[in-house]
Amino acid sequence: MGERFLEIEGLVSGYGAVVAVHGIDFVVDAGKVAALVGSNGAGKSTTLRAVSGLLPTVRGSIRFEGEEISKLPADQRVDRGIVMVPEGRLIFSQMSVEENLRIGAFAPRGRRQTAQTLETVYEMFPRLAERRRQAGGTLSGGEQQMLALGRGLMARPKLLLLDEPTLGLAPMMADTIFEAIRSLVSEKITILIAEQDVTRTLQQASVGYVIENGRIVASGSGQDLLIDPSVKAAYLGI
Repeated sequence: MGERFLEIEGLVSGYGAVVAVHGIDFVVDAGKVAALVGSNGAGKSTTLRAVSGLLPTVRGSIRFEGEEISKLPADQRVDRGIVMVPEGRLIFSQMSVEENLRIGAFAPRGRRQTAQTLETVYEMFPRLAERRRQAGGTLSGGEQQMLALGRGLMARPKLLLLDEPTLGLAPMMADTIFEAIRSLVSEKITILIAEQDVTRTLQQASVGYVIENGRIVASGSGQDLLIDPSVKAAYLGI
């Protein structure tokens, strides 16, 4: 087993009076891909938002690199290396590609090596380099997802939280995003991903956690979950 990079114990979170995650436990090892899979509304995005600090921890514990962070604000989590790429991309449509990327380096951790990281992002996504002066809102959906992922990388994450990174993308663009994920793992970036493409996500994941109604109902290696008939039929829709 690898180093326990992120440890979640008894996490309860939600939206105001609405509890969406009911006391879940899971572990993400350093330098690995962990997947949260399940149906729409199961609690995957809520979990990622709680880890990032965008939603409160009502009860439970979030430990990152051995430190309890459940009460830290989101910006302090970013500067510790926890970065979220949200569902829906949320880019600044009137700003250029490069301006969008540079915004990702707002925290001290990212600012220290902005120029170097920018070139790394352009090497990973040459299409962004070609369009660096173009307004973000004029990009295709796939290019905007590249931009959202690149903006996340500008913060120099240790732990990258990916919320539905291939949702609505053409197959070729989805291929590009999954290739980027493989590349990031080779660079020792730890990834926690919630994604509707269950098969491809579990193929890349060292461990998967199946969420149903805000609770973990199954877990195991990505390959084990893919071949477990009961899990496939009951929870994964494959």
